[in-house]
Amino acid sequence: MTKTATEERQAQRARETPIDAAQWASEQTRTEELTVADDLTAKLYIHEPNFVPSAGIIIDFHGSGFVHLHNDHDTYFCKRISNATHYTVLDFDYPLAPEHPFPAALDACDQLVQHVQAHYRDYSQAPTQRLVLIGHSAGGNLVIGTQMRALARQQAVANLAILDYPALDLDTDPDDNTYPTGAVISPAQAKLFNQFYRAKVPLGNPYVSPVLADTDALVGFPPTVIHTADHDTLAAEAERFGQHLIAAQTPVTMHRYLNSVHGFTVSLTGEYQASFLDMVRAIQQL
Repeated sequence: MTKTATEERQAQRARETPIDAAQWASEQTRTEELTVADDLTAKLYIHEPNFVPSAGIIIDFHGSGFVHLHNDHDTYFCKRISNATHYTVLDFDYPLAPEHPFPAALDACDQLVQHVQAHYRDYSQAPTQRLVLIGHSAGGNLVIGTQMRALARQQAVANLAILDYPALDLDTDPDDNTYPTGAVISPAQAKLFNQFYRAKVPLGNPYVSPVLADTDALVGFPPTVIHTADHDTLAAEAERFGQHLIAAQTPVTMHRYLNSVHGFTVSLTGEYQASFLDMVRAIQQL
């Protein structure tokens, strides 16, 4: 008996192997747990390109005020930047204050960067070993700290640092700052973050407040991109740090995005898409 077209189509459909969710995904994900201190571990969320070879490694330090938990917006940013650049993205959930005050987060981030540099091939088979560090808010502070420590040890730095609305001055009393219209960080909240993170650390430590770093300590710092928002209290300190890098002969690109508040790139508000695309272009130019 001759099959009908409908019967033939149904038979073919029955023979097909379904495509599962993992095969549809544009990136593959896995999680590692790193021991960062005695009895202290931190999770590393790894996003790897699924259909193309990895072009390099991005380490992402999320924003938090050193206090807030890693969240879905952080994960979504890392997925987007991996898909757009074809880089493997290592999204690090570093220890938080007040349970783990300074220098716990910096120690953990520094340890991760050194680990990735020493075991690059465990995360990417890119023929050229490109390493990009991205830090949002408090994460930008931690990016700087890792690179200053590398310079002090006379070790290799990253190929590119991206500081996204970074928090770089924890020494100035928040009551003395200027708060633009729409600023989302209040003086009371800034004081709380500072209290939780720096605990009893005296003023004047450049690893807490990188705007205090001497020019000599920044010589050799990686090429840097700094993104700020025009309605963010932290914009001025980020741009001031950019001037310090320029004085140290570091190539610096600074963008201030209009109609945007603190956290805009990751929270998908204001000029977030322009900020995101500028990051992608900077990475692709390496």
